[in-house]
Amino acid sequence: MVAEKEQFLRVGGPLDYQIAPTHFPANRHHDGHIPFGHALDLEHATRAEVVLERVQSHVDTRGLALQINGHPWLPVPPPAGVPRPATDYMFHDYPVVPVPLEYLHAGPGNTFKLKVDSTQRWNWPQNIFYGVLLRIYYAPETFDLQVRVEGLSPGDSLAANQKLTLATPTPEAIARVDYVGLYHDINWRGDGIFRQWQYHFHKGKIRNHLGSATAPPFEVHWATDWVPDQPREIQVAARVTDHQGLVHITPAISGLRLHRDHRVELALPYRQPANWVTREDSLISYVAVHSNPVHVEALQLAWRSWSPCYARGVFINGVRVFDHEAPCYDYAEHLLEIEEPTFLQHGENVISTGKTPLIDGQMVHGMEVQWPGIMLKVRTRPPDQPAVRIEEGTYAGRPHFIVHTPSATYYYDRAGGGLSRLIDTDGRDWIGFWPIPWDTYPASAASAYRGIPNLVFGSDEGGAGHPGHDQCESERLEGQRIRSTSRQGRWQWTWHFFADHARLDIERTDPNHAYWFLYEGTPGGVYEPARQYMGTDQGGPLRIQPDFFAGDKRFDIWRWAYFGHEEARQVLFVAQHQPDTLSDAFAYLGNTPAGLHAPDGMVIFGFGRQDGAIPLMTERRTFFVGLHEAVRDADAHTRLGAYIRTLLRLHSDQD
Repeated sequence: MVAEKEQFLRVGGPLDYQIAPTHFPANRHHDGHIPFGHALDLEHATRAEVVLERVQSHVDTRGLALQINGHPWLPVPPPAGVPRPATDYMFHDYPVVPVPLEYLHAGPGNTFKLKVDSTQRWNWPQNIFYGVLLRIYYAPETFDLQVRVEGLSPGDSLAANQKLTLATPTPEAIARVDYVGLYHDINWRGDGIFRQWQYHFHKGKIRNHLGSATAPPFEVHWATDWVPDQPREIQVAARVTDHQGLVHITPAISGLRLHRDHRVELALPYRQPANWVTREDSLISYVAVHSNPVHVEALQLAWRSWSPCYARGVFINGVRVFDHEAPCYDYAEHLLEIEEPTFLQHGENVISTGKTPLIDGQMVHGMEVQWPGIMLKVRTRPPDQPAVRIEEGTYAGRPHFIVHTPSATYYYDRAGGGLSRLIDTDGRDWIGFWPIPWDTYPASAASAYRGIPNLVFGSDEGGAGHPGHDQCESERLEGQRIRSTSRQGRWQWTWHFFADHARLDIERTDPNHAYWFLYEGTPGGVYEPARQYMGTDQGGPLRIQPDFFAGDKRFDIWRWAYFGHEEARQVLFVAQHQPDTLSDAFAYLGNTPAGLHAPDGMVIFGFGRQDGAIPLMTERRTFFVGLHEAVRDADAHTRLGAYIRTLLRLHSDQD
C-alpha cells in the first residue's frame, strides 16, 4: 500500500474538506467558505466566471454546486462530450460556471464553497479538485496592450518546427506569453471535444499548449510533426499576461494548414467502459485505425489517468504496450511513442487494461482511465492513393469493407450487407451500430437496431441489408462499388461510392416480400433529440421530436430528408431517385422508456415504411446517402435541396 502524498481538495463523503482537517486544515476555511486569496478589481468589469479543475473520482457523485460569498448555489454542468449519465464515467474536466458580478465585491475577502449530493451508490460521494480559477473580464479598451503573434500569416503552411514570436511596442509590460492553437488533436481537456483551443490547466498552470516564453522576443518553437491531419483550418493566438496579472488575447492567425511528406491520423476511441478503474476488472474499449498498417511508421498513445502506479498493463490487440508508472493517488498524463507497431489492424483495434490484483491481501485503488479513454495517433507515409478507395478491415469483430472518401468513411458489413458506421471528417459516427444488446426493445436503439439501409424485414431473409446479420455475401467490384447478394439469392443490390455521396441500386427483389430503406442512427454522432433537427423536400429545418416509444410518429410522402445536430458541421441526407406515393416515417427511439430523454437511442427514418413496421416497396429502386453542409436556416435548406435535385438529374443522365 502506498500513502497519499499529493494535495487536492475533496468534496463529499467522509473526507470532505469541511470535516476532515487531516486532509484540509480547518484554518483554511470558515464553514466551508475558502478565500480566493486575491483582491478583486471590479471597475469596468463586464462578466465573471469560475473554472474548476474537477476529477469525478467516485462514480454516481452528482449535484456539484458552487457558492460565491454566500449567494445562491450555482449548479456545475456535466462535461458535454461524456455519455449520459456522465456521473457513471471517470473524467477530469474543466467546467466553467458563470458568476453574476453582483455576487462579488471589490477588494479582498471573496470566498467560494463547494458541495455535492449526499447520496451515492456505496455512500461515498466524492469529487476532487486541483484548482479553482476566478476570471474577471473587462472591455478590451479598458486595458489596451498592443500585441500580435509574429512568424505566421493567414493561409501559411506550418513548418515542422514552427517559430512563433510576439510583436509589441511595450515588451517591458509583459510577464509571460502562452501560445495556443485551435485545431484537432488529443483531447487533454477530458470533455470529448477534439477540435478546440488546445490547452488546459493543472493547479492553475497552463499545459499542453504550443509553448511559453517569459522574455522578449517571447520566442517558442512549435513541433508540428505529430499534429494530426486537419479537417479544417488551424488558428494560432497568444495569451499574453502583463505584470498586473491581466491576460490579453491576441487576434488569431487563421487559415493555417499542414503541408508535409507524411500523414498523422488521430484515431478516436469508442465504446469506452463506464467506471474505467482497473481494480474492477480487465476492461476494454476500441479504436478505429483508418490508415493502412502497411504504411505505418510509428504511433503515439495518449491518455489521462489517476493513480497509474496501480495499473497492470495497457494492451493493443493483446500486445502489452505499457505496464505501470508513478504516481499513486494523483493525476497523470501519458504519451507513449512506439516505432513500427506491427500489431495494428486496419479498422477496429482492441484497447484493454489488465486487472489490478490484491496487494498484501487488500484491494488497492487501481488506475482510473479518464474520459475519453486511450487515444492513438498514427504516422504514415502512404503512396499516392485515389480519393475514393475500398479496403478490407474489421469492426465489432466482423469483416468489413472500409470505404474512404474525402467527405466520409463508410464501414460496410460484408455479411450484413449494410452500413454499420458513417464517420465524418470530424470523427462523428452518424450510425453507431454495435451488436450488444442484440434485438432488445428499446435497448437496442443504442446498438443493434442501427444501420443503413436495413432493407429486409419480416421474411426468412430478414436482416439482409442490416449490419450485424449474416444474410449476405458481399464482393468488391471495379469502379469503387460493392455488391451484396442474399444467401438465398432472392435479393441483390450494389453500392457505388463517390467523393461526396453514395448510391444504392436495388437490382433484385423477392417477389413475395416488400422492403424499405431505413436510416437508423445518430445525427451528429449522439442521441440528443432536443439539439437535433431534420428537414425534407416539404420544408426545414424542423425542430420536431416525435417519440416512437410513446407512440408518436410522423408519416408523410417525402422525396428526400436530412438530419443534423446543432454542433455538427454537416447533415446526413437520404434521397430516393424515383418519386412515389408510399408512406415514409420519422421518429426518435430512446433506449429506455424515457424516450426522448433516454441516455441513448437513434433516429428512425424510413422510405416506404407504414405504421406498424410494415415495409411497402416492391420494385427496383435507387437511393442516395451523403453528408452536406449543416442546415442552419431556410437558405441552407434551399441550397441542400438544389444539390439533391442536381444529384438526381446527374444520375438520371448517367442511367
